[in-house]
Amino acid sequence: MALIALTSTIVLTNASFLDRYNSDQIPSYEDFLKYLNEESSLKKKKVAWFVGDQSQSARILVNNEWEILPLEKDFFPVVNLDVVFKDFSGSSFNISDERAEPFIIFDPIGKSSGASIEFYNQDIEMILMVDQFSKITYQSLK
Repeated sequence: MALIALTSTIVLTNASFLDRYNSDQIPSYEDFLKYLNEESSLKKKKVAWFVGDQSQSARILVNNEWEILPLEKDFFPVVNLDVVFKDFSGSSFNISDERAEPFIIFDPIGKSSGASIEFYNQDIEMILMVDQFSKITYQSLK
């Protein structure tokens, strides 16, 4: 009985992501990154966010191959061309750039490859940073 209650709690906690989600706001990026981190823990597999080639996807590592994690398109943040992604290697790119490697990878023990997202528009100039312990912080560019 306790196992059923625990499983229900985990599912409801992860589903609460949908309640907070607003795809055209910077917090949606944070919520999405937290969601991927939680999915990695729940599935006990590495989970990655791929961004580039005018698209984005979440994938799970199964037998050393990245398989699509089935998510509805409205789960993903809206990514504008003025958003700059910087992966763990320091490579900067935007959603229109050709790219085959994951932007960020989460592992089941709560660590990540680390990455940052830079927002440049008339209202906000900010960097969202994810460290190797999956902690998310912000830094103003003004």
